[in-house]
Amino acid sequence: MRALHGIKVVDLTRVVAGPFCTYQLALLGAECIKIEEVGTGDPVRWSGAGSNTHYRKHGMATNFLPQNANKRSLTLNLKHDEGRKIFLKLVESADVVVENFRAGVMDKLGIGYGQLRTTHPRLIYCAMTAYGQNLPKREHTAYDGVVQAASGMMSVIGTKDTGPLKVGPPITDYATGMAAAFAISSALFQRERDGSGQYIDVSMLDTALTLMSSYVTDYFCTGNVPAQRGNEPASRSPSAGTYDTRDGKLTLGANEEHQHRRLCNALGLAHVLTDPRYAEIEERRNNCDELHGEFAQVLMTRTAEEWETVLNAAGVPASRIRTVGEILQHPQVTQRGVLHTFPKVSGIDRDVTVLLSPFKLAHDGPQATQPPPQVGEHTDKILQEIGYDTAAIARLRRDGVI
Repeated sequence: MRALHGIKVVDLTRVVAGPFCTYQLALLGAECIKIEEVGTGDPVRWSGAGSNTHYRKHGMATNFLPQNANKRSLTLNLKHDEGRKIFLKLVESADVVVENFRAGVMDKLGIGYGQLRTTHPRLIYCAMTAYGQNLPKREHTAYDGVVQAASGMMSVIGTKDTGPLKVGPPITDYATGMAAAFAISSALFQRERDGSGQYIDVSMLDTALTLMSSYVTDYFCTGNVPAQRGNEPASRSPSAGTYDTRDGKLTLGANEEHQHRRLCNALGLAHVLTDPRYAEIEERRNNCDELHGEFAQVLMTRTAEEWETVLNAAGVPASRIRTVGEILQHPQVTQRGVLHTFPKVSGIDRDVTVLLSPFKLAHDGPQATQPPPQVGEHTDKILQEIGYDTAAIARLRRDGVI
């Protein structure tokens, strides 16, 4: 009996942020009905890197798979009167509606929150957009990379030589999805107290700024515009950073005074601790090039893998820079239970491995129970559940409603 068992979610979202939100709810037991466009479905079913040609060909691209397990798929034409009628039938028994259309689209269709709440006051309605539901940019659309540019995030990534860079993974998409799932869970908890539903407005821009909270507060406190610092640590600790080793690169996180002392001792640089140039952190910052030179010379004597073992044993945060493939083979990941593999998924006849939630509960935690669906895989079954017989379903399909 997972936390959201018995909660029904009508999911109108597509691409990444919205589906990731509803995926998190579904992992915790919510029943999630994914409404997709007739004929094509979620557009990311067909997009992605060239390495997943087989998956894209079958509408199950690797851009789609990570955030759509535990859902049932219903194709529905919301521009058709009958399509909107079916949507309203679904909402009658729903607890949550989630959509990520451009601001105002659902209202124009006559099925926005203003219309739904009159007959369903307990409904939690979550609208996810690039910039929020008000102010001049409300109707502007965006994707993760565009929001990284708009938020200032790209301006602080990279170096003077590289110029602005985008974070590789779509972090604002995934963070926005997590924020929306948190907001919906909070609203459901509030509903248990006062019995009323509510409207949730989630913005990708707001989320991106939240991810840069320390930069934002520092700017308002000092007026300093954050600069690109490459691999320099956010803490600006002179005893942290990324270094070359005999084989591979190593990132250190000795941000606190006791960690600095442990680092120096583990590297055999005890003399640094008594050198007046490095006595206090301000002196170390003023002489960081010399200090880094001391570290760099010693770190070149062993491999990154060896130093990671030595330094962590000494209580110093350190890690070799790994590839994605390497970390996914690491026992910390393979034995942690954060991955779930669906064997021979229907439609592509291949195993699919997905990540679960980034937290564990003592009991009834996140679970993946069914693989990502094919386009409209559950259309007939869902319609039967709300009262449509075989003849009616055939007519709806013939008329392009489903």
